[in-house]
Amino acid sequence: MAALMLFGMGTYAQHIVELKTGEKRNGKVQSINNDVLEFAYHGAVQKIKLSDIYSINFVEAEKMAADPAGVKEREVGEKQTMAGDYKVRYKVADRVIATPPKISNLTQEKGTVVVEITIDKYGHVKKAVPGAPGSTTTSEYLKTKAMQAAQSTIFDNVPTAPLEQSGYIVIAF
Repeated sequence: MAALMLFGMGTYAQHIVELKTGEKRNGKVQSINNDVLEFAYHGAVQKIKLSDIYSINFVEAEKMAADPAGVKEREVGEKQTMAGDYKVRYKVADRVIATPPKISNLTQEKGTVVVEITIDKYGHVKKAVPGAPGSTTTSEYLKTKAMQAAQSTIFDNVPTAPLEQSGYIVIAF
C-alpha cells in the first residue's frame, strides 16, 4: 500500500471518492486504516470500506474546483459498463453496448475523455471525436486511445433505428 502514502501530502485537498455503485462524493480524505477510508463528507466523517471504492480522484477534483460546469456529469438515460478494468459511461438513445470497447493505456497518464460518437443502425461506430466538453485531460495520447476504444465498440443491431444516431462515450483512464 505504498501508493496510499500519497494521502499524507494531500489530506487537505478536495477529493472525489467514486463508489462501485457509481455514486460520487466530494470531500476530504482523513485517513486510511485497516482497509477503511475515513472521509469528511458534508460536515461528517464517514467510514467507507476500501472494497466498496472504485476510485479516489485528485485531478477531476481540481478540475471541478476550477470549473464545476466543465466536468461531464451523469445524465438521465446514461448507462455504464465495464471494459476490462475500465468503467465506461455512454448515452445513445434506445441503444446498449453489445461489444464493449477495447481499452489500453500503456502509460500512467490519468484523465477522463468524452468521445462524441455517431453510430449506424447496425450498431457500428462510424465517427468518433475525442475531447468533447467534460473531458478532464488534454493528453493527445489518451484522446487517441479513447477514440480507438470508441471505434472498437459495437452497439446492439436495431434494423428499425435511424440510419445514424449520435451520442457519447466517457472513458476514465
